Amino acid sequence: MKHTVVNQNPTIPVVANIPHSSPYIPDDIREQFIISDAELAEENRLLVDWFTDELYAPLTALGGCALQHNISRFVLDPERFDDDSKEIMSSRGMGVIYTHGCSRQEIRRVLSHQEREYLLSRYYRPYHDEMNRLVRASVEQFGHCFFIDCHSYPEHKLPYEIDGNGERPDVVLGTDPYHTPEPLIEQIQSLVLDAGYTFGLNKPFAGTVVPLSCYKDTRVTAFMLEINRRTYMNEITTTHHLGFKKMQSLIHSIAELCLENSDPIHISEIK
Repeated sequence: MKHTVVNQNPTIPVVANIPHSSPYIPDDIREQFIISDAELAEENRLLVDWFTDELYAPLTALGGCALQHNISRFVLDPERFDDDSKEIMSSRGMGVIYTHGCSRQEIRRVLSHQEREYLLSRYYRPYHDEMNRLVRASVEQFGHCFFIDCHSYPEHKLPYEIDGNGERPDVVLGTDPYHTPEPLIEQIQSLVLDAGYTFGLNKPFAGTVVPLSCYKDTRVTAFMLEINRRTYMNEITTTHHLGFKKMQSLIHSIAELCLENSDPIHISEIK
């Protein structure tokens, strides 16, 4: 399947977006890449948000729903704008359809307009249609939606990164000036620090996806979580380590914080 919805019948107003957890590249797309299987596997190893479907499972265990992209971001990245002129990462060859890899090397042949349109219509538009549907359904059912953009990032900077210099905290919170209220930012920061992790705000990765059909809808709160992979896995072997469950516990606490903030009166206060 191109994407999966975990928990089609949510009982809390939480929608998790998990766009980069899969390394899967379909056979009919593989021929577009001009690098070897080993080189492509290495690109996946470096850039896939490994185990984020499991890491963020506390969000669905509490009753939220999650949208998971089941295709590698090297096939198509649903987090990017589909118009390269609006997408800053297109300057690195990593717009909605990647042409370059983590070291800024060319990895894909030039695609025709028809091939590009096929990828967008098959993978990108259905994913965003489902994302918008889930958020609207949450608003209709609960009167509000907490949209959580769920990611992880490598311990060490990769050459493609635009703003990768400096500290790489354990947890980075990405925010939107309209959809992420300041009191919630402060509460999440406190949870992270109290759990013994380091915290970063919008650096080295900034912002959050907000479903376009809901932009500036005061009933939608949105933020991005970027978890440093060193906290929960071995990046060389792509295996969990003992920190995995501790990080899951923090994510569980963040979800509970959202529920505490889901009271309509409280929401009106923090907007």
